[in-house]
Amino acid sequence: MALIAGCLAVLSTQASAGPTCSPSDDSARILSAASRNAVHRDWRGGKHVGYGWSLQVDKSTRDATGTSYYVGDLYAADGSLSQRNVFVIENEWDCGP
Repeated sequence: MALIAGCLAVLSTQASAGPTCSPSDDSARILSAASRNAVHRDWRGGKHVGYGWSLQVDKSTRDATGTSYYVGDLYAADGSLSQRNVFVIENEWDCGP
């Protein structure tokens, strides 16, 4: 019974996952919060994501000015998980259909 419940929990988590997105250009920022100025500490100093990187979107949010953000897990070009629960500005990323 616990096995069935565990499988259902995994399936429901996968089904609720959002789109996979890629940066629209090399100026896309990785943020630690829903704020244009909250550059993630690991992405300061001119570090940028490349076109091969992707974001698995978990949810979206807005700040007080109405700017939209995606929140999700960032994956490197080789498919490895780079960081969990990062914020990105929605219009800096392209999401597939």
